[in-house]
Amino acid sequence: MPEPVSSLAFKESGLPTAPTVMLLHGFMGSRLDWSPVTEVLARAHRCIAVDLPGHGATGDPAATARLAPEGSCESLWTPDGCVTELAGILAAAGGGSVVGYSLGGRLALQLAVEHPDLVARAVIISASPGIADEGARRARRGEDEHRACRLETQGLEPFLDDWYRLPLFAPLREHPRFPEVLERRRRNDPRLLARSLRAMGAGVQRPLWGDLAGLRTPLLLLTGERDSKFTALAFNTAALCPRAEAVVLRGRGHALVEEDPEAVAEETEAFLGDCR
Repeated sequence: MPEPVSSLAFKESGLPTAPTVMLLHGFMGSRLDWSPVTEVLARAHRCIAVDLPGHGATGDPAATARLAPEGSCESLWTPDGCVTELAGILAAAGGGSVVGYSLGGRLALQLAVEHPDLVARAVIISASPGIADEGARRARRGEDEHRACRLETQGLEPFLDDWYRLPLFAPLREHPRFPEVLERRRRNDPRLLARSLRAMGAGVQRPLWGDLAGLRTPLLLLTGERDSKFTALAFNTAALCPRAEAVVLRGRGHALVEEDPEAVAEETEAFLGDCR
């Protein structure tokens, strides 16, 4: 099978001729977040874990671009452009499934909506089809602008302290893996995180609620029991999407990939099955 080429950094593992699974991390994450999950999935799949713009080895794709001539480095810093690039990676691999968490979950769902010929199945973890109300979208853009300015003026440490004090992350703060997660987050460039917030946030990405009724790609919507907001969104999504199911992990919160990668791998592996 041909090697995908992209300005987005990624790492492959598993069986080259097996069904492909693309994995997309959340904000401040990287492809390294998926390592415990890919250890399981790689037994029966070709895993492609991607670093999104501003994260991991991708960093600023405009500074290290190796795009096709018709590509645009700047377009990668938009949800639409990033999804197009991800579709190119998946197409070069012959199509497959996609697994995304939070920011990566929003992109994974858009990928499934816009490229149903490429996406066999999708696992959407702690994410939603977006913000439908324009007033709420505008408010979210304002919040992300405030956070971006803080990153640029105060640096990473105060931002991390505030970010992980959000109620959403209370279960992660209690988790023994939290110090390890925090150390990985400290590797980020605050300037690139600020750009990601402005360019790739939920207030920027188009809402996908209107696309759900026509989506025929099977979806697994995975959330934590202690993440009431996204659990409710998952069940609302499943009610609108004909081939979606919502699964809630007991005792867990929003950051499922860090809190319980073993359960994420188990649920994902069972859902993907032998889809080809």
